[in-house]
Amino acid sequence: MQSVDEDATGTAGAGAAAQGAVPKWHLFLKVVPLTALFALAKLGVHALGLEPWEFDSLTGSLFGASTFVLAFVLSGTLVNYNASEDMVLQIIQAVEAIDDISRYVTVVHPAHTGRELRAALVDLLLLLQRWLAEAQPLETVEQGLDAIGRELALLRQQSDDSVSDRTLPELSRLRLLITKIAINRDTDFLAPAYAIPEIFLVGVVVALLLIGAERFSENLVVSCFLFTSFTYLLLLIRDLDNPFQYDGSSCVDVDLTSPSASRERLMRADSPAP
Repeated sequence: MQSVDEDATGTAGAGAAAQGAVPKWHLFLKVVPLTALFALAKLGVHALGLEPWEFDSLTGSLFGASTFVLAFVLSGTLVNYNASEDMVLQIIQAVEAIDDISRYVTVVHPAHTGRELRAALVDLLLLLQRWLAEAQPLETVEQGLDAIGRELALLRQQSDDSVSDRTLPELSRLRLLITKIAINRDTDFLAPAYAIPEIFLVGVVVALLLIGAERFSENLVVSCFLFTSFTYLLLLIRDLDNPFQYDGSSCVDVDLTSPSASRERLMRADSPAP
């Protein structure tokens, strides 16, 4: 595979740019129109006199249970999100471990320059970033892995050193991590579990619409605040559920600046010293 270093500048930070283009208030701004519709519905229900409920221990239990369920699901989704972030860091670690072993072999066996292997590693990081941030096919990343495998075979042949065999577990780890990322991106972590928080959200909305109070203005403000909070949490869970979107609609995508920084370090290793 030929090196694609000439395109690195235009692609560097693509994931970070896609992530930075979405402000942190993106989800809140999506909830605001829904809150406005809820407020109109609350006004209509009040005008029709359809507020037979009063806030009591039973409705308080409903709000408490809804908060617990949303917090529980959010906690599990955050764990999966952190694991997804760690996958990217492990890929970088495996790539740089292969390069470190190649540098060692270069010192012991000067006939091995390590440039072809390093170029293949640089290409893999760029292909990985394009696959995630630009929705390139997974086959391109697999081709990059195959190119590294061929270079590792040449490394073993040139060095005749068992140290080079330590690169094979790192290559296997790269394949495993990339496969996990593909599964996380293309499937939902908690698709069946969404039914529970959605049912509770519907129950909370119905309760908020039907609960009356002596002062309607206070009732309206508190109801809108609770509706906004519950809806925001559900949207946040759905956003966290796919940390590899990079389509401009998510504000919690995994940052891809680390692969860019690693690629630049590898490229600088081949640059002549000043």
